[in-house]
Amino acid sequence: MLATYYNMKSGKYITKKDDYNHFVIVNSNKLNVKDKLNLRQFVIKHKLPVTFNEKETLYLTDENDVLNIISKLKYFRKNIMSPTPKFRDKLFSWMIILLMFLIPIYVAYFLSDFIQSNWIYPIINHLKNDTLDWNHFFETILFDNYGLISLGSYSIVWALPVVVFIGISTAIINQSNIKSYIVWSIDPTMQHIGLTGYDIVPVIEGFGCNAAAVVNAANNCNSCSKQNCVSLISFGSSCSYQIGATASLFSVMHLPWLFIPYILIVFIGGLIHTKLWNTKTFLPTFYFNLESLQMPKLKQTLLQVYEIVKMFLLQALPIFFAICLGASLLSMTTIMTSAANIFNILLEWLNVPNNMSSGILFSMIRKDGMLLFNIDNGGVLRSISIGSAFLLILFSSTFTPCSVTITMIIKKLGIVKGLKIVGKQMITAIICLLISIIALKLI
Repeated sequence: MLATYYNMKSGKYITKKDDYNHFVIVNSNKLNVKDKLNLRQFVIKHKLPVTFNEKETLYLTDENDVLNIISKLKYFRKNIMSPTPKFRDKLFSWMIILLMFLIPIYVAYFLSDFIQSNWIYPIINHLKNDTLDWNHFFETILFDNYGLISLGSYSIVWALPVVVFIGISTAIINQSNIKSYIVWSIDPTMQHIGLTGYDIVPVIEGFGCNAAAVVNAANNCNSCSKQNCVSLISFGSSCSYQIGATASLFSVMHLPWLFIPYILIVFIGGLIHTKLWNTKTFLPTFYFNLESLQMPKLKQTLLQVYEIVKMFLLQALPIFFAICLGASLLSMTTIMTSAANIFNILLEWLNVPNNMSSGILFSMIRKDGMLLFNIDNGGVLRSISIGSAFLLILFSSTFTPCSVTITMIIKKLGIVKGLKIVGKQMITAIICLLISIIALKLI
């Protein structure tokens, strides 16, 4: 006697010796909800003598029955069951995700570099040296290391183009329905770190603004994966302000190509961080609606980009100017130096001057606070080793989410879970930094 076992996920079947001739469908529980329902209805409609439990032998079969059942189930998998993403689908989707950020950032970099070199530097030098006889207070507030004009201009020149071009890229992905294909194809990969394909949507939105993405994840992600998704956003989604700041810093170091390994390390590090701290929960199987591709609608695309730019100009930019003003005022005292001294031991390990600690401190408030590393027009960054400068920027990017994002995490998940997420991120960032420092010393 032989029993036939048909795997609904793979479409393959095997036969084993048994006391009875019967047909067992296995792995049907791994189908999405819609496919499970359709399979049950299909079996009933065609009166297939099968069972879904190998311990049951309700229906006896012969060789003709087996061939007929296999033929019917092949038809079901080909014409009724939702398609399963293949390796090429997964690879293509991850390439789309990578390119939808790298291409806008690449274009934004050259535009920002041109504006900075040809317009901003000459204008700042003219305002500082050829207009008024500035007294020490106003010269410090406007043109010093943390000046509203000298440093504040970087937020506009380097962050705004990134915001615009990533906004265009994201809008095109949304309007063309490519997003539904991405969600479907990367779901198996996301399952390995405790997330679903749908969770990539707020993660992608995090590259615009982490705080808004956290709200989206808290409101729309499945409750089982919500905490993991927020953890990935806070660590691995580099917001547009963070991207603009790091692009600026690598530019003044005359090493713009460092941005590519930087963004990859941050995102992959976020995946590893989420996997390490993964809350072990059951993830339900979803039905993915693959929408047909269409041409993006210009009006809706421009409207989406307009809303992103509006949020940057009205919300992010004033906060950064406030950071510049606060840093300028505090630089005249010993307060900022004292507050940032907690990071001095790390800076000593990196062979980085202590006056760079203010950049780490203010990056905890806003990610573009890292622009405070641009002391003396990047002279300090260029004076230290490439490895030290890279690790300094990487650590500042990942040590904590920005203060606004932390507030949103606590608001949406509660103070205990919120602080746990932030604390785990601090631990991961410190461990990674120490491992990297030790590795650099051994090289």
